Amino acid sequence: MDKIVILEPLLSLPSNWPLPAGSSRVVLPHELTQQLAVHPLARDLYPVAFGHYVTALGHQIQRQQHTDYLLIFCHEGRGSFQTTHASGDLQAGQLLLLPSGVSHSYQSSNNEPWSIYWAHFRGHAAAACMDYLGVTHQQPRLTLNNWQALLPDVTRLLNLQHQRPTTSSGILAAALLKQLLAQLPELIPTTGQSQHAQPGGFHLPALERFMTDNLHKTLSLADLANFAGLSSHHFSKKFRLSTGTSPLRYFNELKVQYACRLLDNTAQSVREIAQALGFDDPYYFSRLFKKTMGVAPRYYRSSYHPRADTTKNPGQEN
Repeated sequence: MDKIVILEPLLSLPSNWPLPAGSSRVVLPHELTQQLAVHPLARDLYPVAFGHYVTALGHQIQRQQHTDYLLIFCHEGRGSFQTTHASGDLQAGQLLLLPSGVSHSYQSSNNEPWSIYWAHFRGHAAAACMDYLGVTHQQPRLTLNNWQALLPDVTRLLNLQHQRPTTSSGILAAALLKQLLAQLPELIPTTGQSQHAQPGGFHLPALERFMTDNLHKTLSLADLANFAGLSSHHFSKKFRLSTGTSPLRYFNELKVQYACRLLDNTAQSVREIAQALGFDDPYYFSRLFKKTMGVAPRYYRSSYHPRADTTKNPGQEN
């Protein structure tokens, strides 16, 4: 994929880079950001755009003009960045924070493409935010411990994409962004603390978000345990105590729930839905679906759409 070069002299909004599966991008309307810029509950710090790119192979951006502050947090894979004053890698667990007015470029690794949360933001307190976090032009990168604890607020912010953009939703987005930034110093390792320390347990909402973001993949027990920072045995035991089921069964049930929504609301075939959920074998997907829901996918769809062909046996599946 070709590199996207953004040259706008007045705005530095996100590119229209094609979204990978499971990704999202929210760009607030210009009229709304103008309101947030003067509203007493938002004008100190507010987002103009935010999103989540999953396994973003080929993602690379270069900006000569930059009017927003930019935050990029890598939670999987790796990439690299370069500014007028600094350059380096950005790996899982690291955050990049760039001030406005600085030309920059960044790119995902071809071998280990990154998954990132990101936000463009503005406000009277944006510069003070940089000072608060100890970020400088020469050192724009932070390493975070136990960052998974932030995911409930990140999820709330991303879920605003499903709401009509209003002043109230914009103020809520500003409040969530400020809350996220305010928590970062607590997650920065102190002197003598490992830069790669992992939490000694797991946070179920964070795991659910990780699973939801990766419904299009085939995750192993080791993948989930690594996210939680635990051994596979310890993680599986703690997960079962918390939920009453195994991690992989929980993950597959989330896939089936999403498959139900696709069957209810789209015209995608069962094969297409299976592929979208990371199943190369549609027959295996159908068996898993029937084991969870009690009926095969086609019969499930016909039960919600009576005009569909219901002449087949409920257990039959193509």
